Amino acid sequence: MNLVRVKDLKAQDGHPIPALLLAPDVPPRGGALVIHPYGGTKEQMLGVALGLVEKGIACLLPDFCGHGENRAEIGVGMLQEMEAGIHYTRRFGPTTAVGISLGGRLALMSSADCMVAISPAVVAEISPQGKWMFENFPSPAVREPYSGYVTELLDKLGPVPHHARPCLLLYSERDIPMILEGAAGLKAGLSGAELRFVTRDIRPDIKHDNGLVRYLPRWFNHGELKFNAECVEAAAEWAAARLLQAQHA
Repeated sequence: MNLVRVKDLKAQDGHPIPALLLAPDVPPRGGALVIHPYGGTKEQMLGVALGLVEKGIACLLPDFCGHGENRAEIGVGMLQEMEAGIHYTRRFGPTTAVGISLGGRLALMSSADCMVAISPAVVAEISPQGKWMFENFPSPAVREPYSGYVTELLDKLGPVPHHARPCLLLYSERDIPMILEGAAGLKAGLSGAELRFVTRDIRPDIKHDNGLVRYLPRWFNHGELKFNAECVEAAAEWAAARLLQAQHA
């Protein structure tokens, strides 16, 4: 396989989108836009991309605005950046979008032929514990106007539109409670969606008087899905099968 820096990916307004391209040695069966979470970077998604490349899928891994090497201001401009990435990956054939957390939500909002949304950030509201974590443990990989800006960003992005394209909604069995609560409603609006749960190599719940302490294993399970072997394998196998179907449609 080959890993190169992409230098010709640009948003609609012309600003550059730093990205990596990880491609198989053989002609790819399709392309994947691999989307990092809020506070993440393209490099953090290489494990997910590797699983896809081993199935013959060429993977584009961008840094979205406000993250990593992308110097554009954080905001809803990431929707346009995402579509620029989808357009880029279509040179490889049918295209999937694969993302985690905020990246999973964005994947479901994309024009890709199919999507893998790993614990997508779709909730009725963010819990007090989640707000506390965002406000008190900001990621050094994101440049935001204030700690906890993600709550404002989710509102600005708008809801996931209803559609019938194939989707895999993939959660940890012990994911963030509010995200799990949002799964059924999300699936109801996506008629082509399949719901699965990762059960291996996840942290157990703990008993403690402090609610934040009880919340922490769920927070870590959510963030660690991008490194979870069962999650990566499920995402890659599902995406490869759907892209193969798209090729013969």
